[in-house]
Amino acid sequence: MEQISFQNYDHQIKKLDISTLPYLLQEGNLFFKEAKSFYHQEASVKEAIDLYLEKLNAHVANQKQSELPSTVYFIRTFVKMHNQQKNRKQLEEFITNLQKAIESKQITKNAPYASHITQIQDKLITQYNKLPQKGSIRLVINKDWLSELMQINTHSIKTLSGFESLEKNQSNITKSHQRIDANNKTNNLFESINAIDQSSKTNTFRLAGGLGEFLGDLERFELAITIEGNQGSGKTRFTYQLANAFAALGHRIAIFSLEIGSKSDLIRRMKEAYISIENQSSVFIADKLPEGINTIKKAANQFDVIVIDSWNKIGVSSLDFDSLRKQFPNTIFIVIFQRTTQKTIRGGTAPLYDAGINIEVVKADASFKNNYAVTTKNRYGETGIKFNIYHQQIESEANNNDIESSEFENLTY
Repeated sequence: MEQISFQNYDHQIKKLDISTLPYLLQEGNLFFKEAKSFYHQEASVKEAIDLYLEKLNAHVANQKQSELPSTVYFIRTFVKMHNQQKNRKQLEEFITNLQKAIESKQITKNAPYASHITQIQDKLITQYNKLPQKGSIRLVINKDWLSELMQINTHSIKTLSGFESLEKNQSNITKSHQRIDANNKTNNLFESINAIDQSSKTNTFRLAGGLGEFLGDLERFELAITIEGNQGSGKTRFTYQLANAFAALGHRIAIFSLEIGSKSDLIRRMKEAYISIENQSSVFIADKLPEGINTIKKAANQFDVIVIDSWNKIGVSSLDFDSLRKQFPNTIFIVIFQRTTQKTIRGGTAPLYDAGINIEVVKADASFKNNYAVTTKNRYGETGIKFNIYHQQIESEANNNDIESSEFENLTY
């Protein structure tokens, strides 16, 4: 299947079963259909569609790869390197991926063509160790060897010979577990995994009550939470509950209320309903961005948690979401995204790929008492748990709660 592009999308997508794609790619397909007419008019739409196509092509490629035996995949990849100039980093990437496959038992000594994999690995390691730090080499496979490798689908591969002009290497499969070149073991990028703190809980924390059970053990580093849902489902109300929970941990919170003016009576009522008196001194609010996204960046240097309601009011591409998260890795971002009529987030689905937690707020009925939040993606805990927004409890507990309706029942922002 050829690469899927904007030009051939409608034709190529028919070759795929959309229902079997990951949820985010299904959302991307809906967004493409809705926004493609703006592809050449709006830069943000073009960026979002291009990112979706990149993710879609990567998924299709991975699916094709998974259908091949690992040995066949690596041999085919190796053949493509024939007569190509490769630098030290490119060789290292191939060798490292091959060793990971061996260590994870995707390739065993009894696998088809395992002996061929051994010889490929050993010869590449030899060349890798000979190359200077910024050196490169043209890999040329001799005719006999290349012919055998290219007959991979006939299952008639014989003993491999070797590279033209390469030294004969007698290493066996045990070398697959050796580190590549002790003099370049970190390359100023990696560190030993043994340096990581042995306690998995050292850098994690949990919110109190039902929100803690809902989100799991969080990690502050590059933590970003997206919130989406239909109008009137309770997205804004839910963010105030989150703001209160983070403030209870001692964090300072900045809320950018770009949908509702900070002087609105709705804000006063939300403050009284959801921000406890002891936490109110830690929560600050603004309803303007005098310097656009730079206003948010300045706030990210001053506050622990930034709440944005909503991203679409900032006037920047959704691709800037990940840049913001990366630029301020110790600031927690909680961001509401508005939906299109096709129920995809406006401006592109890129934030759903980048955030650690994606939350959908669901409008169950007109009463609001049954509306709930559910994680569709959560790197820190379980997905599918329903958190009842009205009762502020996990749904199984909320169903047994006899609390009566309050004056806030229709406050569904």
